[in-house]
Amino acid sequence: MSDNLRGAAWILASCVVATGMMLGVRGASSTVHPLQIVFCRFLVGFVLVLPFILLRGREVMATRRTPLLLLRGVLGFIAVSMGFYAVSVLPLVTATVLFFTAPLFVTLLAIPLLGERVEWRRLTATLCGFAGTAVVLGFDPGGFHPAMLLAVGSAVLFAFSLIVGKKLATTERPMTIMFYFAVVTTIGSAAPAALVWQTPTIQESALLALVGTFAAARVYCDIRGYASGEASFVAPFGYFRIILVAAAGYLVFAEIPTSNALVGAAMIIVSTLYIAEREARRGTSRPQL
Repeated sequence: MSDNLRGAAWILASCVVATGMMLGVRGASSTVHPLQIVFCRFLVGFVLVLPFILLRGREVMATRRTPLLLLRGVLGFIAVSMGFYAVSVLPLVTATVLFFTAPLFVTLLAIPLLGERVEWRRLTATLCGFAGTAVVLGFDPGGFHPAMLLAVGSAVLFAFSLIVGKKLATTERPMTIMFYFAVVTTIGSAAPAALVWQTPTIQESALLALVGTFAAARVYCDIRGYASGEASFVAPFGYFRIILVAAAGYLVFAEIPTSNALVGAAMIIVSTLYIAEREARRGTSRPQL
């Protein structure tokens, strides 16, 4: 298997576990508060990475950029909290499509925060993507749900997190970035979860553990995918997640995607793929969703 095909396989695996995570969040949210789900997601992730962090010892904590590391953790905690709530109340396809707007926001945020110059073609593609977002949100007030704005907000904060991560990657070890993110998100989500905490049943505990495990597995698969193959080749395979989520939503929750979601998804996908292709020509990597 070539490196590109191996990378594509990892991204497809990421789509599978990400879909499983969303199904777990939706299933658990029927009896467990989303803030409690968020805490369990970060706690399980922290437990899974802790052995690897301990192997590195104190050098993992050594950094001169503590404020940025803390900021990335706070952004991640809020983004996931908003995203999980959106998943708990919105059709799964709608939430997923809105999450895929993150690369569009990265393109815009890179101008003031990274000093990047965005050519008119990429800017036009970005504006087309936002037009697709407007289609998903719906021009008919009857089809609009306030949680849609939380999904978009989650994408915005995730884009900020990607920008911060890009800055940190120039000076910090990957394990250091992982350590601070795991600590900040776990501690940050503990207090809100304590306010709504209910002791989960055995079935709920198993579901919460699966959410955390799937979330960690998705991150691992994304890392392996983009490390194995060229970003411009493997990135499009990530959109397979929309198909999986649509199928899972229909089979498990009898959800039928709206025409707005499908048309908007097509516009966002075309726009982000074009942006990815332009970034590949410039020799830069595409943001991972």
